[in-house]
Amino acid sequence: LIMKSKILLRKIDSYRSDHIESFVQESVNLLENKRQLFGPTNKILLKPNLLRGFDLERCITTHPALIDAVCRILKDLGINKIDISDSPAMGSLISVAKKAGYGDLSKRYGVRITPLSYPISLNTDENIPGLKIAGSIREYDSIINLPKFKSHCQMTLTLSVKNLFGLVIGKRKPVLHCLVKNDKLTFGKMLIDIAKQVAPSLTIIDGINAMQGNGPINGSPYPLGILAAGQDMTALDRVMTEIIGVPWKSIYTLEAARIKNYGQWELEQIEC
Repeated sequence: LIMKSKILLRKIDSYRSDHIESFVQESVNLLENKRQLFGPTNKILLKPNLLRGFDLERCITTHPALIDAVCRILKDLGINKIDISDSPAMGSLISVAKKAGYGDLSKRYGVRITPLSYPISLNTDENIPGLKIAGSIREYDSIINLPKFKSHCQMTLTLSVKNLFGLVIGKRKPVLHCLVKNDKLTFGKMLIDIAKQVAPSLTIIDGINAMQGNGPINGSPYPLGILAAGQDMTALDRVMTEIIGVPWKSIYTLEAARIKNYGQWELEQIEC
């Protein structure tokens, strides 16, 4: 018997804190081992999309209202060690986070905005040279993946799996993009290898205001009005693809997940 992957979906058309908070609470409750993943002594890493420092209206970065709600729920669970990290393509993490509206999280919740460090080599089936991810992620008991729903000029959409590419330390990212630019499926497979290594405890996609067009930076805002959460990133990305009517085979991370048998890509085996 195949266990169905469970994901939580909700139509939410504004960044109202009470609506977002109840969604986050429900998505944590969905986890069977939530006490183990989010115990009071645990150290938690939040991984939003902090690609570049732009105003919120541009829909490039994960909305601070979602990060705020996650911090509040974790605080309610008695967790005091919460870090936020990513490796922006340009600019320092602190300046990008400030521009994205994360400035007062430290004051309110004692959260640290901390750059990724200790690059360690990641061996993949694809044998991609120079692939290194942040060794500093090993310090955490749980990672919460918080992608922004965006179109992507190379990979069609950037969702749960692609967001973890941010754990490859800064300057190496463009090089890796180039290495696989002629082979999007190989790039997708590399992303699956990174996802397996990182294994977030929970993913919550910010699709309230999404990005359409020439993403991940030059697109335009689109009021998608959705929050989605779950543990199975393949299932999450598959359902999101279905909702906006994009053929899933054009999402290279999904095709790679199918080939590498990572997560659930068949809709019949996903429970929303």
